[in-house]
Amino acid sequence: MREEKIEQLINLLLEGYDVENKEEIISNCSFCYVNPVQYIKDNDAEWVIESNEDGAFEFSVTNELFDFLIRGDKIDEIHELIDESLNTVIGDFPIGIRYADDYFKWLQPILNQEDPPLEVIELADSYSDELQLIIVEKHNVESISKLCHELMVHFKRTSISC
Repeated sequence: MREEKIEQLINLLLEGYDVENKEEIISNCSFCYVNPVQYIKDNDAEWVIESNEDGAFEFSVTNELFDFLIRGDKIDEIHELIDESLNTVIGDFPIGIRYADDYFKWLQPILNQEDPPLEVIELADSYSDELQLIIVEKHNVESISKLCHELMVHFKRTSISC
């Protein structure tokens, strides 16, 4: 049952991406869920267990999806990475925006115009001050949220301020 949820989560997160090793990603995350200590050891990430005893699976998700994540600690840096990953669809950083919440409110209408509409979500613990984001197809966001909750993976919609 858990393996099915893990497969669903990874498939939803990666929908629309060109991924050659999706089965390997799913397999590695499933392995971590069943054997977190071995996964952490195999990936030289013992520090994860030391800082968060239950954080192995969440770590595996970000570790396996690393190439698809957007990470940064400054919003203009995040903007450049998002723009680059969307092949410069959004253009220059908007003048006058200083805070992440304001940036994501500005960005979402632009992402809504993509086909299919997209959304940037915060995914898992970055174990730093950096934002850790991934661009997903908007129609998958509710299902991703539900699966993240069930699998205890941090999830936050960036376009909705809390």
